[in-house]
Amino acid sequence: MRVLVAYRGEADGDEALQLAAVLRRTTQAETTVVAVLPRTSYVGDERPDLEYRQHLDDLAAGARAAATAALGDDATFERVAATSVAAGLVEAAERLGSDVLVLGSARDAVRGNLVLGSVGERLLHSSPVPLLMSPHGYAPGGRTRFTRLTCAYVGITQSREALGAACDLAVRHDLRLRVATFVPRAATMYPPEVGLDAEDMVSAQFAEQAVGLHHDAVAFCEQRGVEVVESVVGRGRGWAGALAAVAWEPGDVLVFGSSRLGHLARVFLGSTASKLLRHTPVPVLVVPSGSAHWIEHTPA
Repeated sequence: MRVLVAYRGEADGDEALQLAAVLRRTTQAETTVVAVLPRTSYVGDERPDLEYRQHLDDLAAGARAAATAALGDDATFERVAATSVAAGLVEAAERLGSDVLVLGSARDAVRGNLVLGSVGERLLHSSPVPLLMSPHGYAPGGRTRFTRLTCAYVGITQSREALGAACDLAVRHDLRLRVATFVPRAATMYPPEVGLDAEDMVSAQFAEQAVGLHHDAVAFCEQRGVEVVESVVGRGRGWAGALAAVAWEPGDVLVFGSSRLGHLARVFLGSTASKLLRHTPVPVLVVPSGSAHWIEHTPA
């Protein structure tokens, strides 16, 4: 597996490096840290401001030092010049043949929440490979490895494709696999218009349907070589409550799929996936349709 890590030194938090370190311990992935910084150029006799150039050089040097400290001397570091950070990362991912692109959360996110900044938002619509992202403040232990993949499953094409990618990762790296469906209850209105009993009934019906979906999902996983598959339905107040209703471990990753809408908007997250992304307590792997290249090389 080839992993690209987006990191620009002090311009970013270190969650991406921490996440990449856990991924590397789990998969022994070939890892490249890429710092995308603005271009500087000469125009006729006019030279760019020397202090600004020195600032960019200092950012790159700091990013390289932090990458080495987190990932070791055998991790590769590249400084890429581009007018757009997202475009620079996409170009690097395609040039390097990356299988996964690792990102941190926006720096202004609440600790424990995963909020995408402008770069992350653009990458969700342009990345040619799956995105592995972490909540703000993600700080795993120095020996943490990924131990379980939890695939958010609702039976549609993109969640089934994401489940297939999760199965293949589980088989290749000896990870446990869990299929999950999250059932949020809406905030209660005062006075309730339909009554709490009716709301509970709708939630219970949705949960019952999820159990049926999970039977099909488990059979699908077994066909892909996963012998033991956990199954869980999380029910709670809102999406945060539904996610909190499920037990999580330090080595968990939440996996879900996304649609493609053509070349100009490759990845589309539905409203459910967007809410899961914001409230997840663990790192998230978003698998755009057709992007999981490791599937092609997974042993039968």
